[in-house]
Amino acid sequence: MSLTVRFLGTSASRPTVERNVASIAIVREGDTVLVDCGEGTQRQMMRYGISFALADVFFTHLHADHVLGIIGLLRTLSLQGRTDPMRIWGPAGTQRLMKRTEALGGERLSFAVEVTECAPGDSVARAGWAMIPFAVDHRGSPSLG
Repeated sequence: MSLTVRFLGTSASRPTVERNVASIAIVREGDTVLVDCGEGTQRQMMRYGISFALADVFFTHLHADHVLGIIGLLRTLSLQGRTDPMRIWGPAGTQRLMKRTEALGGERLSFAVEVTECAPGDSVARAGWAMIPFAVDHRGSPSLG
């Protein structure tokens, strides 16, 4: 089994010269998912050779430093001609956030965005593995680990 975890950003709510804001890429057997998508995630993906052919983005919570990068990522994927759906997973409120995000930029995306709000214990199954969110306390925001 091949598994790579690439920390694309580990800084708190603002980037530093050495560290970008929150984003982690998990690559298992060629299947790539993102956990959080802070501002600058695309640049970090290119820097560390993370494929843009991903199908899933998981949000731990909806603070701006964890979600702002999704706007540019979706637009870039559309400009590249993507047609496969993008699946977005996150806590309560993710559906509302993504409706607002899709409206930014003017043109329609070239692919569907499927949003699922998760609760602790929900299983997101993949071939041979699963993401299973659990509750965490993060300043009163609905948050998942």
